[in-house]
Amino acid sequence: MTDVIEEYAAKKAEAVAKEATEKAQARNVELAKEFLSEGESIERTVRLSKLSEAEVRELASKLSA
Repeated sequence: MTDVIEEYAAKKAEAVAKEATEKAQARNVELAKEFLSEGESIERTVRLSKLSEAEVRELASKLSA
């Protein structure tokens, strides 16, 4: 019985952590879009948004298209 409870708790914790990571990533993307639309450089947007340079460049190309 204890194993079942522990397994459930572990799965629940994993799901909550995954959801938090996904929300943080989505927020970082929105921040990057905002920075880029206000004219911030790719390099500064990478630093401020915590996204990779490739991700920021992809967003920048979509915004300018």
